[in-house]
Amino acid sequence: MMKYIMGIAASAALIYYTNNYTFRVKNLEISSDRIPEAFHGYRILHISDLHNTNYGTNNRRLIKAVEKIDPEVIFYTGDMIDKKTIAKSSFIHLASGLSKKYPSFYIYGNHEEELSREEKASLNAELDKAGIRFLENEKVLLKKNQEEISLYGLNLPNKFLRRTYDDQGELQLTREEIINRIGEPDHRFTILLSHNPLYFEAYAQYGADITFSGHVHGGMIRVPFAGGLLSPDRSFWPKYDKGHYAHRGRSLVVSPGIGGAKLRMLNPPMLYHVKLVHKSA
Repeated sequence: MMKYIMGIAASAALIYYTNNYTFRVKNLEISSDRIPEAFHGYRILHISDLHNTNYGTNNRRLIKAVEKIDPEVIFYTGDMIDKKTIAKSSFIHLASGLSKKYPSFYIYGNHEEELSREEKASLNAELDKAGIRFLENEKVLLKKNQEEISLYGLNLPNKFLRRTYDDQGELQLTREEIINRIGEPDHRFTILLSHNPLYFEAYAQYGADITFSGHVHGGMIRVPFAGGLLSPDRSFWPKYDKGHYAHRGRSLVVSPGIGGAKLRMLNPPMLYHVKLVHKSA
């Protein structure tokens, strides 16, 4: 009986360790006839919700994994830092080690939004020093062989991030609200970075061909055949918890995060490697 109990305890400890102190790489492909031909095979690394987690000294293991993937661009979709150690955080070590090789773009999550004005200035200075482009409700163009993709970074106030409901019920983000922040989308294939995946329908209505998000941590605890259990806004069974979702020809990629509170079960931290595939019309 004791051996049986010890075996169960050892198995539980192993599951807990692998779900909270190791990470995996998830490969995804997204195809569309709107993807420019020059971007066929384009490799995107999506990193979200590090929460200042370390994987080896100065995040050496994480850097090694990224270098093995060798992406063409990196998207950071928020909650990467611990506000108490911004300048010395594991994220800054990670970012400084990668941005010299790979163009990198960053948006805020709810943890960055909770920073003071001075703390945000400190973080932005560190991002700039590391060579990472912070997209503060703005657009940049990704270029390859004379073709272009529009990349938008949407930064929302905390009412759309931490608590996604108000006195009248569920808080809705509208297309008009998005336009007020980042403007009308142009004619190009459009990628949107936005921390909270809950508003996928609004992102699709706005015109984002692919939206990259994080925030939900895969639902923390994964229930087989049911999905993630808990969202950061304290609601159960979040609609979009991790993976690739499609809606009327638009896509949403939700990272389960690469760090965070050590409460994951059946839900290991992940890097998302997304390959774009040009599909002939």
